[in-house]
Amino acid sequence: MSERFWEAAGRLLDDGDEILSDPQEETREDLALKVNAAKQEWLDALSYFNQAVEPELVDHAIISLEAAERKYMYWLKQMKNFQEQPE
Repeated sequence: MSERFWEAAGRLLDDGDEILSDPQEETREDLALKVNAAKQEWLDALSYFNQAVEPELVDHAIISLEAAERKYMYWLKQMKNFQEQPE
């Protein structure tokens, strides 16, 4: 089960090198795009969770939803930190 979790989480969080990029190099527009994309991914995962009926699919939906939510919260935090930086 844990192997499937990490595999699913890795796929959901894999956006190339975006997460590893230097926040100093991000522009406000870049971060806004990432926040919006992560929010949509989270909403899609929520929809998938609401439609899952088979026990195995429910497990997958929960893992997907949790990973998408964490990704969205990460990008929101990055946006907040960016806005708080002095120019």
